Amino acid sequence: MLFDEAAEAWIDALEAAKKSPNTVAAYRRDLWLVAELVADVAQVDRAALRLDDVTTPAVRRAFARRAKNSSAATMSRTYSTWNTFFGFVRSEGWADRNPMDGIERAKAGNQAVRSVEVDDLVGRMLRAAAKSEAKSAWPARDVAIVAVLAQTGVRLAELTGLVLGSRTGEPGARQVTVVGKGQKARTIPITDGVDHLVDAYLQERRERFPKQAYGDHRTTLFVHPATGADATARQVQYLVDRLYREAGIRGSVPEGALVHALRHSFAMDLLDHGADVVELQTLLGHASLNTT
Repeated sequence: MLFDEAAEAWIDALEAAKKSPNTVAAYRRDLWLVAELVADVAQVDRAALRLDDVTTPAVRRAFARRAKNSSAATMSRTYSTWNTFFGFVRSEGWADRNPMDGIERAKAGNQAVRSVEVDDLVGRMLRAAAKSEAKSAWPARDVAIVAVLAQTGVRLAELTGLVLGSRTGEPGARQVTVVGKGQKARTIPITDGVDHLVDAYLQERRERFPKQAYGDHRTTLFVHPATGADATARQVQYLVDRLYREAGIRGSVPEGALVHALRHSFAMDLLDHGADVVELQTLLGHASLNTT
């Protein structure tokens, strides 16, 4: 079977599974770039490359060539692409081996990850927010903020930049659009539970501040509990810090990682539930897969 035929079938399967366009594009790019090198190693025309030509020695040499001008993170991602592709090929019965089995995956390098090693981190924070008796507490708002941070993985600046119009879609299929670094927008689905928490907060907000412009989609989503003014990044940081303390887990949070720890918790939860790293890159709004 021709390599191109198998590759196109795999791409079709990814699109049928509703993988994001960015994910599909990244897989396609990694597949074709190395396939060109494999064809050169096998001394066959690229269009004539067959699955039988894609042997472990040929792929190893192709990977070695690409590695000369690529980062470890790129090579790790490329390995994942090719390993996943051949898993599909084998499941379709087009090959009885995976040439990637004999190739070592590149190590992308480790940096200190600012996450929190605490069981039920989000649950403990939500419970603390719901029963807080602090002077600045507004339980409905505080719970909604923690839920949005933990279940969307948005950055602090992205959270404070949310407006009423950021939440779109019908009930049961809600999503939130955020504007990230470089003014790049991305859309993240939210669960019914988070949607209901935001609704409960907005209902109380209308009672507290009835004169605000709720019909204007540009109105800021989260506000100060006393003044009704737009919530600032400093105020959100103070809130999260207070909730960590009230939940008894402040000592587990690295300095400088108050809100960012929730972003990492979001990422790890997605990985635990089967998301691949390219999908995660899209949801987190990272320009570089190495950051992801």
